[in-house]
Amino acid sequence: MNCSFYQVDVFTKIPFGGNPLAVVFDTEGLTSQNMQNISREMNLSETTFVLPSDNLPADFSVRIFTPEKELPFAGHPTIGTAHVLRETGKVFSGNYKIKLSMKVGIVTVSEMGRENLLFMDQLLPVFHPPLDCSEELGKALGLSTKDINSTSKPIQIVSTGLPVLIVPITSLKALKGIVVDTKRLNHLLTSLGIDLICVYTCETFDPTATIHSRVFAPKLGIPEDPATGSAAGATGAYLPRTLFGCGVSFFNERIT
Repeated sequence: MNCSFYQVDVFTKIPFGGNPLAVVFDTEGLTSQNMQNISREMNLSETTFVLPSDNLPADFSVRIFTPEKELPFAGHPTIGTAHVLRETGKVFSGNYKIKLSMKVGIVTVSEMGRENLLFMDQLLPVFHPPLDCSEELGKALGLSTKDINSTSKPIQIVSTGLPVLIVPITSLKALKGIVVDTKRLNHLLTSLGIDLICVYTCETFDPTATIHSRVFAPKLGIPEDPATGSAAGATGAYLPRTLFGCGVSFFNERIT
């Protein structure tokens, strides 16, 4: 069978920036293993597969795969898929809410036609109890325990569709100096039952940003994710409880 696909860059205004995504159509005849193999072949952080809706009132069903496994939800694949559906005329343009059925449920993407912007709803946040794992994190990230700012801000798992371990650290220098020990990090994430970690600092080089962050997901075949909507959603829910009353903006960076 033949499938058509598009590759787009999400969370950027310039080609080859942001976070790339493959969006695959004509996928009704594919098995889950076929989809996993295609995602591994694409070798991007995620690949989406668009199917006829299995859940009214959704416009389409969407399955999301990393090179290693299927996800119930992810941020930049949701925005990128909605953009491709709009640009190819498969959904209405203008002030229209695109509804996508995913493993996590129906996710709505709103379009503001005048600004040519898309906005994604995420699930209500779920906050897990704060964790005491600074020593394990230090070894997994190549940091001193003094770099991990857990005395004033919690190390915590938060989910707005995909659980994320959120880790505060003291400085931009420490953030840039992270060297991941993949084996240790995978062991820690597995013990917590999650796949994604977001490390952030309130020290930023962009004066308009509230935090500077890096996101790692080696268990998913993603050593580091350059721009992560699900982590941004979880961290956006976490920060107002820590930085009282502030508006929140992000600068997410992948350092290679």
